[in-house]
Amino acid sequence: MKCTSCKTGELLPNTLEETLPCHTCNNCGGNWIKLEDYIKWHNTQQPQQAVVDEIGVEVDAIESRQALLCPETGAIMTKFKITSDTDHRIDWCSQSASIWLDKGEWELLKKKGVADKLNQIFSRQWQAKIMAETARNTREAQLIEKLGEENYSRLKLVRTWLHEQSDENKAIMISFLVARDPLSPKKG
Repeated sequence: MKCTSCKTGELLPNTLEETLPCHTCNNCGGNWIKLEDYIKWHNTQQPQQAVVDEIGVEVDAIESRQALLCPETGAIMTKFKITSDTDHRIDWCSQSASIWLDKGEWELLKKKGVADKLNQIFSRQWQAKIMAETARNTREAQLIEKLGEENYSRLKLVRTWLHEQSDENKAIMISFLVARDPLSPKKG
């Protein structure tokens, strides 16, 4: 079969892991995996903890930006985000139940602790979680940009401290913080 990514290489039988067969492009190094082979491999693995990189360190993985066609069926493959802290996406063909991983993406999946979660990555729940995390991260970045890193850190500490207080004390404290003159006998 011809490679779906570089379109010049051949997909040759190989293995990603000892018991995980795949077909690897002899030109670009991408890997095509059948879901049934992945599930067999997955059932022999210990669960891994997913990892979110706060500093965004990546392995040397190449990301295909264009839509890919399944090497088996010719259908357009759908791209799925791996985690909220990487732009890498993996390609899925529902018609052939197969996965395309660009060169280095298997190592990225292992580094992120999600190599044993490919079947979850393609779910609505996983993708919804990524969207929510991405929105949260975007909002936090906006606040840091407006307030500055130090002010944002201090504000988070105050917020945590406030939430440790009783509801009655919390209300009094918030009123004190937002009042122009909190010790004035006049309200406001």
